[in-house]
Amino acid sequence: MAIIPSGGGSAVGDGGSGWIKIADVAASGGTVTGKVFQDAPNNTLLQAATVSQVDIQVTIRSSFPVVSVGAGTEVLSQAADGGHYEGTVNVTIPGTSSLVVTAVTPNGEAGATDTADLALDAPPSILTLAFAGGYPGVQTELKAGDSFQLSGTTDKDINLVEIVDYGACDFDQIVASGQSFTVTGTIADRGDVNTARAARVRVRDDVTGAFSASRDTNTGGGSVDGTDLVFCNNLAPTVVWGAITYPGGQQALKGSETASVAIAVANADTIAFTSPNGDLTVTNPSTIETPKIVTRIAGSYNVATANLRAVANRAANDASTTDNEVVKIANVASTIDVTLPAARLRSGGNDGTAVQNHTITIESDQQLLSVAMDEDAGGGTFTGAWVGGPSDWTRTLQVHDDDTKGTYNWQNLVATNLAGTVTSAISVGGSYELGGFVQRTLTFAAFATTTSMDVEVVTFSKLSAGVFTSTAQPALRQAIGTPPSVTNGYTIVAAGVKPTTLTWLDTPAAGANSGGTAQITAVEETV
Repeated sequence: MAIIPSGGGSAVGDGGSGWIKIADVAASGGTVTGKVFQDAPNNTLLQAATVSQVDIQVTIRSSFPVVSVGAGTEVLSQAADGGHYEGTVNVTIPGTSSLVVTAVTPNGEAGATDTADLALDAPPSILTLAFAGGYPGVQTELKAGDSFQLSGTTDKDINLVEIVDYGACDFDQIVASGQSFTVTGTIADRGDVNTARAARVRVRDDVTGAFSASRDTNTGGGSVDGTDLVFCNNLAPTVVWGAITYPGGQQALKGSETASVAIAVANADTIAFTSPNGDLTVTNPSTIETPKIVTRIAGSYNVATANLRAVANRAANDASTTDNEVVKIANVASTIDVTLPAARLRSGGNDGTAVQNHTITIESDQQLLSVAMDEDAGGGTFTGAWVGGPSDWTRTLQVHDDDTKGTYNWQNLVATNLAGTVTSAISVGGSYELGGFVQRTLTFAAFATTTSMDVEVVTFSKLSAGVFTSTAQPALRQAIGTPPSVTNGYTIVAAGVKPTTLTWLDTPAAGANSGGTAQITAVEETV
């Protein structure tokens, strides 16, 4: 970059050996105004201009590639026409100056010169700047998001005020005009320690677009509250809900019952308690105290929607904190359904099988404190305890082959909701059925045409068997027929109740079973 010394220069002209021209000047990031060209309207030979900054770009055309600009030299590139050299050179001027460029001959001597008179259009200056208009309301401190006015004057017309992200204020740009302004700044979050802070501003020239140097509201050391500085403090109240104590070991309210709600409040001068959905009334709704006493006045069932609200306020900066809590309401009895894992509950336990465990589920439309329910006499056996909750509870019902098949009713339901109200009736699923049995393998003794299984058959159409094998016949999957059906000599017929006799109708095959190894596998009654 060439640096031009201060002082005058020669008049525009070629002179000396060769020729040289200042074709144009530009100011990246700034403006150039008032250009005067010697060859108007061609505008290729600049005589004078006004620039908004000291760092400029000068376009030079010359008969020689080397040119002198100020105290340095630059090398230009050959133009496309091959008849001259041209290029753009970065130059720093000291202010109002004559820009002189000189062609350098091949033997290093000074050739022709050209001169352009440049005037520096200085950016505006902020003459005065202060906070104005006072604090909002009765505040003595400012929190993030609050507004505060800034007023100032300048020595030139401006079109923009830029509030810097510094001190009291967040960044902002506000259109302005003339040589005085009053704008509104937005207070930044600078922490929760009360601190006096200034604001910082710069302005933009209406003509050149150049920005001024920044100025602070307390430039010169002023310390007047609301003029030079403002107090910023983002400290807000805190509200922390604690344990809720319901009457009689309950976990919800019904009727006109009351509950006590622990609460911790800090950095607050006032508070207001309300029930946003109207479920509750609050004792002493404007008093900071713990616990707060609330009474149910409405609502059927609510365990999730906020119905107790606290709004705490700190007066100095008018900061408020809102926090909600749910005081549970259960003013109606729950509805209970019982669901099963299958339409029929199959058995096991005999013939080398395992007793069957079935998960029984009590489903409630409310959260429950506890549930109890018994099986019907003979209809299987509950093991363990009811587990899960608070809405769905499960327990294992064991069904043995020795249990009598049939339809049963659940007994002694006691479903206690959060407010202590008991439901004893089942809405859906009050009965259950024991039917079917799990797979088992049966063996025929030597030469025997019958065998038995220690389980009751209920529905013959649901009976099925896997592979029937013997020493005399190839393996063949067969169905168990409904007595007295006969199919292909390999059908196995079930008859009777418990124990159930199975007859092998293929007598020659049975007679060949001398080792007693013939078996029928995967005998089962499906769901």
